[in-house]
Amino acid sequence: MSSILDFGFRISGSGSKAAHVGYRPQSAIGSSQSGGFTLLEVLLAMAILSVIMTVVYASFSTAGKNIEQAEAIRDETDIVRTLIARLSVDIANAYLNSNGIYPPVPTIFYGKKEEVEGVAGAGNEKIRHDSISLTTLTNWRKRDSKEMELWEVGYFFREKPDGKGYALFRREKRELSKDIPALEGGVEYEITDRLESLQITYSDNGTTWTDTGWDKSRNSLPKAVEIALSLDTGKVYTTRVDVGNRP
Repeated sequence: MSSILDFGFRISGSGSKAAHVGYRPQSAIGSSQSGGFTLLEVLLAMAILSVIMTVVYASFSTAGKNIEQAEAIRDETDIVRTLIARLSVDIANAYLNSNGIYPPVPTIFYGKKEEVEGVAGAGNEKIRHDSISLTTLTNWRKRDSKEMELWEVGYFFREKPDGKGYALFRREKRELSKDIPALEGGVEYEITDRLESLQITYSDNGTTWTDTGWDKSRNSLPKAVEIALSLDTGKVYTTRVDVGNRP
């Protein structure tokens, strides 16, 4: 009896009959029973995944744009609300000492019509950059100071340092004195650079209106003031303010 090792065992016996017991390993690549994926299945899975990722990205991109638009609208609304509120309160509480007795400090109400050239390529179109200065009873007095409720405020445009557009400024003079003339002194600071135009019209009787300004030589307050402002988005906002301290 003899045995031969050939990746298995072969057992030979006597006679013509022989028994063979052995193990032949088979390649997994060539087996039809393999559990792997074919190239076609992998490509199909990648295509489906790409479609899903595209849809998810588009959804997030749309949501992001909607959020940006909502924030832009909110910022614009905040600017308009703040500016109109400040102008309206100051104008509504304007005070002018027409008799020259009390208070013994300079008082003023002065509106000036101003125009500047429009944006490049807009021809000879003019943009309104009106200004207004007035004494108004809206000052929150600092403690232990010589301030009164009456102070002088002003709104005006100033060109940006780089020469690209204009910004709206506010001027505040808290302590009024006979030694400091009206329209002089105070602190100036920028409010916004998003205001494209500001047009202020005045009425002496609430019926007829003028947009040529309000000269300080009138020595009187208007009955009502209308404010129209336009932002850099092109939207225009208007409001009317009645002057409360008119005699």
